[in-house]
Amino acid sequence: MAKAEGVSTKMLDCGKAEIGKWDTRLNTAYQAVLASSKGEAHAQLLGEQRAWLKHHLSETHRLAADPNNGSVAFLDSQAFELKDIADRTLVLEKRAQGSR
Repeated sequence: MAKAEGVSTKMLDCGKAEIGKWDTRLNTAYQAVLASSKGEAHAQLLGEQRAWLKHHLSETHRLAADPNNGSVAFLDSQAFELKDIADRTLVLEKRAQGSR
């Protein structure tokens, strides 16, 4: 972000790259937890992930569409998206480690 020098398009590019890294980790952790879950725990994980994804997408879109924030709305949306994906990833990675 420091290299973006305050240019919002460069900042968005940096955020997109970070989101991509965390998204890969999220998918890896989710697949690990999913593979180790059975029965009720498996069904619960599926429901939990669907609920998280629904909220994640809804909030990301809501923030991006905020008419009171102009172009900053995209930065706010992206900041939320990155933090939310990182938080969810860390939760799933912890669960994956616990299931080994």
